[in-house]
Amino acid sequence: MAKNFWKIVNEVISESDIILEVLDSRLVNETRNKEIEDKVKASNKVLIYVLNKCDLVDIERLKKLKLKPSAYVSSQKRYGITKLLHLILRYAKKDKNIVGVLGYPNTGKSSLVNALKGRSSASTSPISGHTKGKQIIRINKKLYLLDSPGVFPYKEKNEMKHAVTSSLDPAKVKDPELAVIELMKSFPGKIESYYDVPQTKSYEKTIEKIALKNNKLLKGGVPDTETMSRIILRNWQKGKIKL
Repeated sequence: MAKNFWKIVNEVISESDIILEVLDSRLVNETRNKEIEDKVKASNKVLIYVLNKCDLVDIERLKKLKLKPSAYVSSQKRYGITKLLHLILRYAKKDKNIVGVLGYPNTGKSSLVNALKGRSSASTSPISGHTKGKQIIRINKKLYLLDSPGVFPYKEKNEMKHAVTSSLDPAKVKDPELAVIELMKSFPGKIESYYDVPQTKSYEKTIEKIALKNNKLLKGGVPDTETMSRIILRNWQKGKIKL
């Protein structure tokens, strides 16, 4: 599957005049795909960084980033979409411009396509890996979007990173507790605040408290931390836990 997806990515880069790399505003550096960026730069195509899900973070954080040219948007709330369109048009030099949309799985590429179009043109899902092939969508006479499946850097096998960046379905994460602990370390107090439990020195104990509070129990009243951790990851993926 990965090789086939990379074949599609290479085709998108080759066929496009402008590339949008869609990033998760919560984890900008973690969702940058340097292989894609290197390929785009080598092809002398314009690369625009799109920081999606900006409604889940403090905008001031994004303003401090040095990525140029870039735009921060919320596909779900249609924030920043007009500004992004103006930015794309600034680099659209031809009568007909193909704009490729690339990035990690589940950064919101198809949702961005729909927001740019103004209606549902590309199907979307909260589950990563939903888009299977290229889709071309007309925005106007000058712009055509080329949507694509999300891909990881070719040899990247870091399951914890993929779980934290919402690139992997929580149901498929082998160690969901460890993934939640990584989130707690990266964003102190955010998960605890969402579930209204106090911070403790033990991340494991905190997950237990969250499981108890949400009545996720095994036989004998033992906290079911695995199930609870998958629920936490799902809520993180859906954008319910804000930074």
